[in-house]
Amino acid sequence: MRAEPGVDSGVAAQSGPAIDRDKLQRLFEERELVGGPYADTLTEPLAQLGDQLFAVGDYPAAVIVYRRALHVLRINDGLYSERQVPVLRQLILAFRATQDWQTLDGRYEYFFRVYGRGKPPYTELRLRAALEYLRWQREAVQLKLGGEPRRLLDLVSLNGDLLKATMNDSQAPYAWKKGLAQSQMENLYLVMDVIEPLVRQAEFSNSRDIFGAQPLSADLDQQRMSGLLRTAPAKGRQIVQALQLAAGDDTVEIAALDLALGDWHHWTGNRYRAAEAYTRVEQNLREAGETALLKQWLGAPVALPANNAFVRPLPDENLVRVNALFDVSRQGRVSNVRVEALDDKSSSTSRFRRRLNATLFRPQWEGGEPVESRVEREYKLLP
Repeated sequence: MRAEPGVDSGVAAQSGPAIDRDKLQRLFEERELVGGPYADTLTEPLAQLGDQLFAVGDYPAAVIVYRRALHVLRINDGLYSERQVPVLRQLILAFRATQDWQTLDGRYEYFFRVYGRGKPPYTELRLRAALEYLRWQREAVQLKLGGEPRRLLDLVSLNGDLLKATMNDSQAPYAWKKGLAQSQMENLYLVMDVIEPLVRQAEFSNSRDIFGAQPLSADLDQQRMSGLLRTAPAKGRQIVQALQLAAGDDTVEIAALDLALGDWHHWTGNRYRAAEAYTRVEQNLREAGETALLKQWLGAPVALPANNAFVRPLPDENLVRVNALFDVSRQGRVSNVRVEALDDKSSSTSRFRRRLNATLFRPQWEGGEPVESRVEREYKLLP
């Protein structure tokens, strides 16, 4: 397995002793004078200067410097040089900090190309890069950056190809298979959430238009959406069950997958199959003596999807804290919601109430049966 630059070099600017910017600037000017504006020796001081600007929060300036460093690297090493990956990684973080989502979207496309576009030969770092790219595509769908629903359709297709390749490879580590399977399950939750309303709207519109006057590409996308929506419940079940076969005899891992299977059946409306899966979780964990884990998983209601498929990174500042008190039925439905703001920040909680009322929960589970629960939780909201 050949060495490749790391893709998880950090989620913040690189740490270490502060470097004098004037000293870096002088070093940059000296090397530029000797080697010219595209000298390979310029890369290091440029990257270090970008890190310093990032560390103090001057993200627009950091973007400019990182871009210059990438330009120099590409001139010297070529468009897909692996040496540029650490700088590209920091540039992606800088774009995220500035919330320049459209440009960030383009950078992720380039990042994915540098790491082989999900094509073999597969290595751990290539798979990690692919998973990060897939995660970004889900975030882009939720940010509504454009191209939906085709972006989501292509995401499911790409993830499916990667998952199939690793599941069919007896030498592929279980961690690769699990990571790609979990990623595809998150995609399928998004399919049910994003595509189902679009398909219903399209079917309603077509029923009123006898001529069906719409572009061929739009019609093909609608067919893909309808087909994926129709097969999604079975696809999700097959993915989890295939992963269970690959998991061996690890009792806790099998129980975790049964929990995921129960959640998926519950989400797609198959309450009978969900109950079967949750009951297996309870029985297996009790027999294994995993009472703490059982309490964590089934001892209280859990909002679905529990795999963070709908979660996006939130800023650390300007969040409004609220305390919510509500009932969760045996079917996982919410009622009797009461919300109290915990901060002085003025913010309406009506939208949060509506979303909480529409949230499906995995119900509390005891003795092979779901039970009603009264829940009190704190949430953080955007103002």
